[in-house]
Amino acid sequence: EMISHGVKPEIEAFDLSHILKAADMHSKGQIKGVPYVQFVMGVKNAMPADVHVFNYYIETVQRLFGKDVPWCAAGIGANQLKLNQWAIAKGGHARTGLEDNVRINRDRLASSNAELVLRAVDICTENERPVATVAQARAILGLETDNQSNTGSIK
Repeated sequence: EMISHGVKPEIEAFDLSHILKAADMHSKGQIKGVPYVQFVMGVKNAMPADVHVFNYYIETVQRLFGKDVPWCAAGIGANQLKLNQWAIAKGGHARTGLEDNVRINRDRLASSNAELVLRAVDICTENERPVATVAQARAILGLETDNQSNTGSIK
């Protein structure tokens, strides 16, 4: 159904089997184009927020999909900052926001998603990684823009 509607899935991997299944589906043509894989780390009884596991997942995704495959990492709860730092430093992309973590630090709740995004922007700056514009992000993800809409909806 995704292919018939032109939907590009984000592969949220909570463990290694999700990455391997995505590779199998991709090889069968069930996922078109270059996949976008996101490691979700720090969920209890799933993928731990461990740097050795993180590095192995990067190596695995690049081995299965190619060195230029875009990937992302998300840390749940207190792991969000750590995963943002690891992903940005390693050349990947970072997910941040209140959906995964409500705190800016141990002692204070984040005031908004914007505060968490600004923290990720600071990490990008520290690592000399420019923050993508909307158009650049769409290009990284391999998404087309609907030229008849100001919203840039996905085709």
